[in-house]
Amino acid sequence: MTDTPALLQRRFALAEHMRAIYFVTVEESIKPEDVLRPDFWRHVASQLKPYDLIEVAVDSCEWRMELLVCDVWHCGARVVELSRFDMSGQEEEDQSVGDDLRVKWRGPVNKWCVVRTSDGVILRAGLETKNVALENLSALAIERAPIGN
Repeated sequence: MTDTPALLQRRFALAEHMRAIYFVTVEESIKPEDVLRPDFWRHVASQLKPYDLIEVAVDSCEWRMELLVCDVWHCGARVVELSRFDMSGQEEEDQSVGDDLRVKWRGPVNKWCVVRTSDGVILRAGLETKNVALENLSALAIERAPIGN
C-alpha cells in the first residue's frame, strides 16, 4: 500500500458549482485602483463570496481586469488583482468623418457609438453593430455638411 496523497472525490467538483464569475462594466471615470478598494463593492457585497471571480471592463475599453474575491462583509469585499490588460493603445483605426466624428465600441452598456472626438461626447449610443453605427455616422455627417457643397 502506498502513502502518496490522492484527491478525495468530495473535493472534486465543477467550478460553476463552487464559485461564480461576474462581469462588471464601469464608467470611464472609474480607475483600476478604485475597483481594488473594499468599499467599491458595498452595493453588491451580499452577492459575493470568497473564490468568486470578477471581470471588470471600462466603457472606454482602455483597460480590463480580473479579480479574485478573498473576503466579504456587509459593506465591502476584499479583492485581489489577478490580471490587468491595458488596451489604450490597441484601438484600431475606425472610420471617421473629418476630424470630429468616429465610430467606437463603448462597452456592453453603450455598445457601438458615434462619438465626437473633440470632447468625447457620445452622439448616438446603443447601436447593435458596427455597420449600424457607420450608417448613423454617415447620416450625422450629411446633417452637418454645409449647404451648397
